[in-house]
Amino acid sequence: WPSVFSGIEVIVNRETPYHQDPGASPSVYDLLVSLGRAHKAILDIPDLGAQLRYPPGTMAYILGKVLEHGVLGWGDGERMVIA
Repeated sequence: WPSVFSGIEVIVNRETPYHQDPGASPSVYDLLVSLGRAHKAILDIPDLGAQLRYPPGTMAYILGKVLEHGVLGWGDGERMVIA
């Protein structure tokens, strides 16, 4: 299907180690969508000193090529991310 994004990744019940997105453009925001049930994920952005609640239904735009980011755990429940 047509999309304004150059790539889509689906992550299910996996930790996302700290990383930067090598294929992304440094001037374009990446959309992260948190889905699932009853999890308590934290989106950690160490470059900003930020730890953001990332429950199901959350959408976050970040400069993924510029900012290191990750989700190291989510507690109980199902976790799915579309990035």
